Amino acid sequence: MVLVNREHWTEKLPTWPLLQALAADRPMAARIALVDSVDEAPEALARLKADAPS
Repeated sequence: MVLVNREHWTEKLPTWPLLQALAADRPMAARIALVDSVDEAPEALARLKADAPS
Protein backbone atom coordinates (compact mmCIF):
# COMPACT_ATOMS: atom_id res chain seq x y z
CA MET A 1 0.00 0.00 0.00
CA VAL A 2 1.36 3.36 -0.98
CA LEU A 3 -0.25 6.51 0.37
CA VAL A 4 0.35 9.62 -1.73
CA ASN A 5 0.57 13.14 -0.27
CA ARG A 6 2.52 13.08 2.96
CA GLU A 7 0.91 16.26 4.34
CA HIS A 8 -2.58 14.88 3.85
CA TRP A 9 -1.91 11.50 5.51
CA THR A 10 0.12 12.91 8.42
CA GLU A 11 -1.61 16.22 9.17
CA LYS A 12 -5.05 16.61 7.55
CA LEU A 13 -6.14 13.00 8.05
CA PRO A 14 -3.41 11.44 10.23
CA THR A 15 -3.86 7.87 9.06
CA TRP A 16 -0.16 7.21 8.48
CA PRO A 17 0.78 7.09 12.18
CA LEU A 18 -2.07 4.64 12.77
CA LEU A 19 -0.96 2.40 9.90
CA GLN A 20 2.60 2.44 11.19
CA ALA A 21 1.42 1.47 14.67
CA LEU A 22 -0.74 -1.36 13.32
CA ALA A 23 2.09 -2.63 11.12
CA ALA A 24 4.83 -2.48 13.74
CA ASP A 25 6.58 -5.82 14.24
CA ARG A 26 4.36 -7.47 11.62
CA PRO A 27 4.88 -8.45 7.98
CA MET A 28 2.61 -5.52 7.05
CA ALA A 29 5.42 -3.11 7.98
CA ALA A 30 7.23 -4.07 4.78
CA ARG A 31 4.08 -3.48 2.74
CA ILE A 32 3.26 0.18 3.44
CA ALA A 33 4.87 3.37 2.19
CA LEU A 34 4.18 7.09 2.23
CA VAL A 35 5.29 9.36 -0.62
CA ASP A 36 4.78 12.99 -1.55
CA SER A 37 3.77 12.54 -5.20
CA VAL A 38 2.37 10.00 -7.63
CA ASP A 39 5.72 10.13 -9.44
CA GLU A 40 7.35 8.54 -6.38
CA ALA A 41 4.84 5.68 -6.14
CA PRO A 42 6.46 3.25 -8.64
CA GLU A 43 9.80 3.44 -6.80
CA ALA A 44 8.05 2.93 -3.46
CA LEU A 45 6.19 -0.09 -4.83
CA ALA A 46 9.43 -1.59 -6.14
CA ARG A 47 11.05 -1.02 -2.76
CA LEU A 48 8.12 -2.64 -0.96
CA LYS A 49 8.29 -5.65 -3.24
CA ALA A 50 12.04 -5.99 -2.66
CA ASP A 51 11.73 -5.61 1.13
CA ALA A 52 8.71 -7.89 1.59
CA PRO A 53 9.20 -11.23 3.27
CA SER A 54 8.88 -14.22 0.98
